[in-house]
Amino acid sequence: MRNTFKILFVLLIAFSASAFTPSTSSNDWKLYKEIQGVQVFTKVNSCKLEHTKNSANYLIFKYVNTTDKKVRISGRVDAYYNGICRSCGLNSPNEYEFSIDIKPNSTQKGNCSDELKAFKLYYGQLDKDADLSKFELSNVAVSTF
Repeated sequence: MRNTFKILFVLLIAFSASAFTPSTSSNDWKLYKEIQGVQVFTKVNSCKLEHTKNSANYLIFKYVNTTDKKVRISGRVDAYYNGICRSCGLNSPNEYEFSIDIKPNSTQKGNCSDELKAFKLYYGQLDKDADLSKFELSNVAVSTF
């Protein structure tokens, strides 16, 4: 009976600890902001780097159109690495500007193979602290058509 109590106690502690451990599931999207019926979600994802065995973390974006109309969301990703904005003040057009068309009640999301900064933004190396210290979507506009 005493051993059963010890086992139950250990299982309870293990279960409690796992309940508070951050999950790295591919479904861990965090709502960043909502703009005129478009929800913008982010998550950090490990992506294998091309031509190497190494991986790095990337911030992946997902855009959800909650309206019954086709929308275009456009703007710029302001990416701050170690406190310095690397995309601010660049001549237009540049790789940090985006325009995405989304069908009614549908989703557009990034993945590891995307090159568009509106879908995938370098976050940092897996074995180091994140290089990306802050990001913002600026000059964001949503239009319907």
